Amino acid sequence: MKAEISIDKAREYLSQLDFTYLIETVCSSHYPLPRWTEDEARIGCELYKNFLLLIKMHPDLYLVPTRDIDEWWHAHILYTQRYTNDCMKIYGHYLHHEPASPTEDTGKLIEGFAKTKELYLALFNQPLVTLSPRYNDDSNGVVTP
Repeated sequence: MKAEISIDKAREYLSQLDFTYLIETVCSSHYPLPRWTEDEARIGCELYKNFLLLIKMHPDLYLVPTRDIDEWWHAHILYTQRYTNDCMKIYGHYLHHEPASPTEDTGKLIEGFAKTKELYLALFNQPLVTLSPRYNDDSNGVVTP
């Protein structure tokens, strides 16, 4: 059963959502991926919150996160009770995260990412950035199979 949550209510909830526990997680010396600096983590946190709002505003579009945002999504989803509660407050239902499969059409990913960047710029009046030096590849921070 889906509850109707307005975009304004979702935006308000996201603006007050305290992700200190996630910032501490990604900055921890025990974090298994490349560790984030506190400044990177604060930026990553805002990028992730903005992406969650984009999904709320465009639920029928195929939106593709950057690697940074995807990493935050994975960190968040591991805190299952908090993630579920946050989803209920933002979307009125659990937001499933389905990774791209190795056999998925990369054109779909590229188009979805282009649409994500376009909507991000229009809504937040700034380009969607990646903190990609964290990853040593040429993917421009895009998650690909």
